[in-house]
Amino acid sequence: MKGSIEAVFDTKAFNNKLSLFSSGLGNIYNELLAEIAKPVIKEAKSKAPVRTGKLRDHIKFIFLKKDATAMLTTMKRYGTFGAWYSNIREHGANIEAKKEPYLVFKINGEWKKVAAVKTPAQPFGKPVFNEYFDEHGKAWPLLQEALLNKMKEAGIGT
Repeated sequence: MKGSIEAVFDTKAFNNKLSLFSSGLGNIYNELLAEIAKPVIKEAKSKAPVRTGKLRDHIKFIFLKKDATAMLTTMKRYGTFGAWYSNIREHGANIEAKKEPYLVFKINGEWKKVAAVKTPAQPFGKPVFNEYFDEHGKAWPLLQEALLNKMKEAGIGT
């Protein structure tokens, strides 16, 4: 099963509140979103299962402005996979032998034969995303702080 984790979530309410910044105020919209993305990525990376670190190192956060959605992803670039097994880790999987009677793999130097392997889910992306972007999530105070900092930098307000 090839793929990367792509957990896409509806962020229309969040986008609607920020729509003011996407028109007429230059790049502030993207700058504010980038500030919010930093702790989201950090927390998702801290919750990702680690064996080699490849999964953790490929977690990225992308806002898709055109349709008011955002995603945590492990894709290197669109269409290429950084950690192909990330979807299995996030959602779990039941992997069965299809062409042969057994799956064959090596564990600790010993060859193993099994008909199927069940991998439990170890969610690391969706729980973090929900924690930040639900109605009263962690993103809102971060947004307020980032906006106040931008206003101070621009000499607006007190």
